[in-house]
Formats: sequence, C-alpha cells, structure tokens
Amino acid sequence: MNLQSFYIGDKHAEVTMMLGEDAVHQKEGRPAVVICPGGSYMYVSDREAEPVGYEFLAKGYHVFILRYSTIGTAMRKEKGRVNRDELYQAAGMVEADAVLGSEFPGPLLELTKTITFIRENCHEFNVDPDRIGVLGFSAGGHLAASLGVHWHSEWLRDLTETESRWYRPNFQILAYPILDYMLNREIAESRGIGDPRYMSTASRMIFGPEIKEEILERAHIRAHVSASTPPTFIWHTVEDKLVFVENSLDFAKALETHQVPWELHTFKSGSHGLSLATEATGMADARASQWTPLMFSWLEETLK
Repeated sequence: MNLQSFYIGDKHAEVTMMLGEDAVHQKEGRPAVVICPGGSYMYVSDREAEPVGYEFLAKGYHVFILRYSTIGTAMRKEKGRVNRDELYQAAGMVEADAVLGSEFPGPLLELTKTITFIRENCHEFNVDPDRIGVLGFSAGGHLAASLGVHWHSEWLRDLTETESRWYRPNFQILAYPILDYMLNREIAESRGIGDPRYMSTASRMIFGPEIKEEILERAHIRAHVSASTPPTFIWHTVEDKLVFVENSLDFAKALETHQVPWELHTFKSGSHGLSLATEATGMADARASQWTPLMFSWLEETLK
C-alpha cells in the first residue's frame, strides 16, 4: 500500500491517500472513494477514517480520506492529538467573528477540490474517472450528500470556479447521516432528549454565529434532491438517539420521488457512531455490521 497525505484548500483540510501497490500496472482503472468521517463539524473521527479505508482497499478501491476543516483539525495541525474535553472547551471560547473553516459551505469546497484532484490525476493513480464516489458518516454524511445534491448547481460552480463535471460524484454512501438539522432538533426537543449545549455548539460549527436563511436553505439537503443526484446507499439504526432515523427515511423518499436509484438499510439496534460496527472500531453490533457487505454488493451492481 502507498500511503501519502497532503493539505488541500486554504484552511486545515488534509487528504490521506491509500493506494494499492499494484494499481499502476492494472489495465483497467480502479474505482475510488472519498471518505468523509463524522464529528459534528467539530472534529473528524479517526474511527470512521482509516479502518473503513482498509475495507475498501481490500476490495480494490483507491481510498482518499478527507479530514475537512474543523476546529479539531486546526488544533490537531497545531498541537497533534486533542481530546474531546479540549475540543468542547475550545469551541466554547470561539469568538463570534472567528472563521473556523467548518462553516457551510467551507468543507463542501474542500470536497470538490479533493474529487477534482483525483480526476485530474486519474491516469497517474490509475483511477476510473467514471467510478469516483463519496462515503460520509454522520456530519460527514451531510457533507457527502451536500455534494450529491449540489454538484451541478450554479452557485457551487461559481464558488469553485471549476466546471461541475470535475467534482461530480458517481455514487454516494451515507452512514447514519444528518440531513435535516431543523428536523433533527425538533425530534430531539419533542422527545425531551436534546442536549441544548451540544446542539448550540454544533450549530455554531456549521452555520456560524448567526444562521443565515440562504445557508440554512442550502444545507437542507432533502429539499435539493433531483434527478441529478447520484445513486445512493444509506444505512441507519432505529435506536440512534443523536441523529434520528427520520433523516434517512425522508431522504430515501425524496430519492424515490425523483427516481434516483437508492438502497436503504435500517437496523433495529445500535447507537450513533458505529462506524464498521465491529470490535476493530470499538462499537460492535453483529447485525449492523452487515452494512459493509451489503454496501459492497450494492456497489458491485451499481458500478458494473
């Protein structure tokens, strides 16, 4: 395996490339996946990064892990590993006019740059330019789906100053994604299980000190599903008490309305943040762990 890392964009985003050793000698280009781990747009979870990448590498994919800009990636770049308490303390001390990089659409622009980089170098990496997709967990699912619904939009093309075809995803995989922040907040409050401090901090990370209607509208992913949205695989657990399964159910309904190929798996048990749902990622659930072979089976059919 060839392992390399580099920074992308003008903030703190880092891309880790996991490339198979024999890739350049194959006649047919390999498929590639960009992994967007979760972390509430406050940090980027390592549990949803390299361990997942190795699964794809074993299936013949090139892997690109995007650690998009957050307050956590900024602190990590400056001082190395940081713990959760340090993150929450730093998040609580952020000045109102500070730009963290996690504010929408900052990470989305970093994702467009990552996929553009892959397509521009597809011959060097032996990547099939028509088989490049995204996988996002939780907040990373929001990021991946943001690209999925907005990749062809004029406003994003203007911001990137790049033709949309360069960063178009050919597929998207969404793992317990948060796709509707307002819906998620309403459900939490109605059930009396929301953590106001957590929700306030998460809101600051993605929307900035004040929520602008234009940004909120664009971040409402389900409303922007269209026939141009790529084929989508989704999985979620019913017991998820942080990002509710309604996010995925509503999104699947929107995909069906626009006749976008989709597959959704919901598992009864399992808390939020399962990653692979195996011992290797620290939260094991035998049934939920089946999402991985189900996904690869779906990909084989989708990309053939």
